Amino acid sequence: MRLFNRRNLVLLLALTALVIGLYLWRRLGGSVVTVTVARARTGNLVQTFRTNGVVEPAEFREVRAEFPSRVIEVLAREGEDVRAGQSLAQLDDRDLRAALAQAHSGLLEAEQAHAKLRDAGPLNQLEADIAQAKADLALAESNLRRNEALLKQKAISQLEFEESQAAYQKAAERLAALEKQRKAQVDRLGPLAEDEAQARVAQARVLLANAESRLRATTVPAPIAGTVLVKPPRPGTIVNVGDVLAKVGKTDQLQVRAFIDQPDFSSIQPGSSVQITSNGFPGETWQGKVVSMSAELTTIGKRVVGEALCAVVEGRSRLPVNSNVDLTFTSREVHDVLLAPVDAVFQIESRSYVYVVSGGRLHLRQVQVGASSTESIVIKSGLQADEMVLNDLEVRPQEGMRVAAQQ
Repeated sequence: MRLFNRRNLVLLLALTALVIGLYLWRRLGGSVVTVTVARARTGNLVQTFRTNGVVEPAEFREVRAEFPSRVIEVLAREGEDVRAGQSLAQLDDRDLRAALAQAHSGLLEAEQAHAKLRDAGPLNQLEADIAQAKADLALAESNLRRNEALLKQKAISQLEFEESQAAYQKAAERLAALEKQRKAQVDRLGPLAEDEAQARVAQARVLLANAESRLRATTVPAPIAGTVLVKPPRPGTIVNVGDVLAKVGKTDQLQVRAFIDQPDFSSIQPGSSVQITSNGFPGETWQGKVVSMSAELTTIGKRVVGEALCAVVEGRSRLPVNSNVDLTFTSREVHDVLLAPVDAVFQIESRSYVYVVSGGRLHLRQVQVGASSTESIVIKSGLQADEMVLNDLEVRPQEGMRVAAQQ
């Protein structure tokens, strides 16, 4: 009985070893796993990045409020074509009309004061009066000298002599008064006074021009001929200085204002190509190029971005203005390099490896890699062109595994 049990135990162990051996043989050497593979190839690596943007006309103008006011009437609709200067809305102009009347009055007053200052009539009359006063003084002085001699000869009385003295004094005082008036008149007509009068007139004209400009602005004229992109606020709206009243643009040539994250912004430049897509036009692509870039970065939410204006060069359909689009920029191109799929390369302890498919089995091989894109990676060494590598993320590869390759 004991011998039977020992023999049975030996048979059982042998059978178990046979089963395990068959399993390992089928697992490691006997079974064939179908895997997806790809060949290393020589080609060009194109690095791209994606971002978003807004479609706008290449030429547009915004009309902003120049002064606080209230919208009285809206005269244009969004999407309407307008002429340059056409009224888009009417603002309250009552205060501005009163200011215009006051500016007209101020200019008239300044011009009249200037004209009066330059009038030479009063000065000419003073010159004539002074000439007569000088003649009168000379005659009075002659009479005084003659009467003085006659008084010494006692030919006239003291009273007559004093009367001639009084006449001389009166003539001298009148001449002095007239000369003082002339000096004041000449000083008033001097260069400084003339400059002040001219400056007052010029200032009054500026005030009048500003008043007229503000009054014209109450009609909210279209700055250019084009399409109304943003219509004026509804009637009754209070607007402050700088508020957007309307936006007019030419829609025959469009551009996209792209917002590019800081790490990618330095990789493009004016002239860089871009592909544009829109969710509203599935399957369609527009070609564009960068025409200008912002000098500074700005913060939008949690993003630090730079702005790039991209001209829409080619496309079958017309992109709607103000619509959101996706842009794919080409940031770098590397020519004539050995490429493998990104998914074929994996890391072990900071080293790069691939599984090469050779003789129906997988062989682990170390490689050196370079730049990469979303699909391909540059192989610097460790792999040759046309060699086949495993490119299947659903398989758990092992060294020596038997595989059936499908590309």
